[in-house]
Order: sequence, then structure tokens, then C-alpha cells
Amino acid sequence: MHTQDTYGVWLDSIVSLKYGVLGLLKGEPLHGYEVKNRFEAMLGGTWDVNIGQIYTTLQRLERDGLVRPAGPRGDRGKQLYELSPEGQKALDQWLAQPDSGPQQLHEDIYVKLLLATRIANGDLKGMLARQKRAYLQRLRDLNRLEERARRDGRIDLARLVRGALLHTEADLKWMDELSSERFGAEGAELK
Repeated sequence: MHTQDTYGVWLDSIVSLKYGVLGLLKGEPLHGYEVKNRFEAMLGGTWDVNIGQIYTTLQRLERDGLVRPAGPRGDRGKQLYELSPEGQKALDQWLAQPDSGPQQLHEDIYVKLLLATRIANGDLKGMLARQKRAYLQRLRDLNRLEERARRDGRIDLARLVRGALLHTEADLKWMDELSSERFGAEGAELK
């Protein structure tokens, strides 16, 4: 899922909504709109969550015993939810697990690269040039977002954006490598 943040930057959603909701409920009971607003604020506006996603997630978490209603419905039918002991355990386990590792090979760019190699008889110059321009724009946007986060005192968000910057720099280096003479000759052999 891609969403545009308040600074005009497109970021891949790199956090799990399920565990984001659990983490927010660890602090205090919240209702759906509070979860939505705090989740978006936590990520500096880089993920605009649909309120329907929040309520669907809360319903699934309740069904799975990870959250529970915190008292009766309040004014206007709002239901506060709190983290259950099972939810606390699931959150702790998730936080303790390392990330799954490097990007998976089912990302769009990998499939495009393989298909373009076959279709274009190894001539990937146009595709690589377009992708490189997209990565350069992403770098500019991420740099602005990191500066804004630091100015706003959001060091947590600045760290997240810094990670995205480093990944984008690596992607840009990969584009340069694929565009090199060495890969130009080898690329045709991928057919």
C-alpha cells in the first residue's frame, strides 16, 4: 500500500497496522478514531489510514482475543478498546522478533526487470532510466521529510526516514550497476 504523506512523499507502508494498533492500545484504552489519529501522527503523516481499516483491524483483534472492549460504549456509540494479556504477549513477541530480512523477490521492480529483459531482448535502458529518476525523486522527498521531522523534534520519525533513505540509496546504486556495461551484456543472457 502506498499513501501520500503531508509532506508530499510516497512511502511504502513498512509497519504492520495490526501491531501498530496493539502498540497504541498498550498505553491506554482508545476508540477507533483515536487509534487512527495517533497511528498517523506516530508516522508523521506518511500513512493515511482509512478508518474502515482501523475498525476492521480492531474487530479481528477482538475476535482473536488480542484486544477487548474497555467498558460500555460511550457517547455517540464509541467503543474504547484495551490490550488483553494475550495481546500484550503477541505484541512483546512481535517486538522481540527481528525483521524478516531483505526485500522479497516478489516486489514489482524485480518482476518488471525480468519481464522487460525477456520482452526487450535485454535492452533495459529506458526502464532503468525511468526507475533511476523515480529513486532520485524519492531521495529528494525523503531528505525533505527527514529535515522536517528533525525540525519538529520527531527523532523517532527521522530515524525511520533515514532507514528509507539508505534503502533508496542502495536501490539507486543497484540501478547504476544494472545500467553498467558489465550488466548490459549479462542482462541479455537472463532470457
